[in-house]
Amino acid sequence: MALNTSPLAKIVSPNTASKLLAGPARVVPVDATWYMPNSPHNAREQFQNEDRIPGSVFFDLDKVCSSESPYPHMLPLQSVFNSAMAQLGIRKADHVLVYDRSGIFSGPRAAWTLSLFGHENVYLLDHYKQFKEDFGVEQRKLLENKKLKMLLPSTYEGVPQELFSRQYKAQVMEFEELRDLVVAGKLADKYYAFDARAKGRFTGEDPEPRKGLSSGHVPGSMSLPFPKVLNAKGHYKSREELIQLFQEEYALDLTLPLLRDGILVMCGTGVTAVILQMAIHKVSADIPVRVYDGSWTEWAQRAPELIKKS
Repeated sequence: MALNTSPLAKIVSPNTASKLLAGPARVVPVDATWYMPNSPHNAREQFQNEDRIPGSVFFDLDKVCSSESPYPHMLPLQSVFNSAMAQLGIRKADHVLVYDRSGIFSGPRAAWTLSLFGHENVYLLDHYKQFKEDFGVEQRKLLENKKLKMLLPSTYEGVPQELFSRQYKAQVMEFEELRDLVVAGKLADKYYAFDARAKGRFTGEDPEPRKGLSSGHVPGSMSLPFPKVLNAKGHYKSREELIQLFQEEYALDLTLPLLRDGILVMCGTGVTAVILQMAIHKVSADIPVRVYDGSWTEWAQRAPELIKKS
């Protein structure tokens, strides 16, 4: 399997984030809040009307995506990504601090997207709710004085196409490759495949939030609801706790070389799968992890004959 060649987003605490924001580097806070389609909340309205980190821009997962795919917020073309970054006023050399209002939910997807497309110095805030609680008045005044002026459209130079293609192949799996593995009965031989959706959706007992979509799972995958990699306060568990989780529940020692080609993560639409990806990389950045971008929404529609319920 191709090795990951793109920079990985770094998970940072509220304390580290506040120091980063107050430091000498140009740091762009990125609000990547996104909600499930059955949620009453509107992320863009919250960005416009509620408190946010001073100087923030809004990264819309439903806009910075493929316009050709029938599935929601699939990864965009390089040209679309580069244009979106330019419109947000983000420069290639900027440090980017990604957060979402839920704590750890959609932020990882945005941070991973930035890293996948070759942006260096990407940080994921773990997490925003505590950051707001810990963010003192003096720190806010400091940031208000330091914050970037209204960001104007910039020129964003992405990585060369050849390099991006290698990164994409190393970190993303598409439907056809997964289908071939499942049809051949080799998915579980080649990958430790984890599904981040709730257990009831995985087994088929509970409905999907998207109307008309069957629940169930990809044959050969295992259920790992994303809250399991978070603690009671919604932060990522410690490295030691994550190691214990995978050892005890999946007989997988992440501290040892994998006995398969890598790990595959999926979810409903490719958002919360990245929560798992970043949890695994918190144990070791060298573990090869791929994201099935289309995830369950694509699988249930394109391979209804390959849906398992149990």
